[in-house]
Amino acid sequence: MLSKLRKKAQEGFTLIELMIVVAIIGILAAVAIPAFMKYIKKSKTTEASTMVQKIYGGARTYWMDRNTQEGTIQADAPQFPQPAVARTAPTAPAGCCAAGGGGTSEKCAPDATVWDVDPWRALKFSMDDPHYYAYAYEASAPVAGDTTGQNSFTAVAVGDLDCDTVQSFFSMYGEVNAAYADGPAGSAAISRINELE
Repeated sequence: MLSKLRKKAQEGFTLIELMIVVAIIGILAAVAIPAFMKYIKKSKTTEASTMVQKIYGGARTYWMDRNTQEGTIQADAPQFPQPAVARTAPTAPAGCCAAGGGGTSEKCAPDATVWDVDPWRALKFSMDDPHYYAYAYEASAPVAGDTTGQNSFTAVAVGDLDCDTVQSFFSMYGEVNAAYADGPAGSAAISRINELE
């Protein structure tokens, strides 16, 4: 009896047993890999959410922090930082996926010169490490003497996580008008379009 057990142990697995194990591993991989890839993309979107909130916070802080022109004692009327044009162009350098057009590099290389201009200086915002998203900022110009009008701004992140030319958009909107005497009011959440594209 003991010799029969030893002989069976030395024979190993049958071909059927090995095929069943390979089939099980294949099924598990087919289910797990797409879920894993989705979690990877979801983790990358954290950058966009965090940085859009940072731009949003910078614009609100700028409004609340009264500014004065050099050589004057009169404080400026509260306003949001004004870009040179109505909307800044997204900040991605050519070649990275966030710039659109299917780029060649998944991450955008940091470029200090992009952030060393207004409105980014006024917002106290910069990307000093490689990043997945391009950022834009838009603000309406204040209207002199209009107490019922409003100032508004939008902070935007644009990205293409898999370089397939389909982009995702994240944005936050804030505004001030006569009803908001205490300061800026804004969206409580981030707007997401094609979050995982």
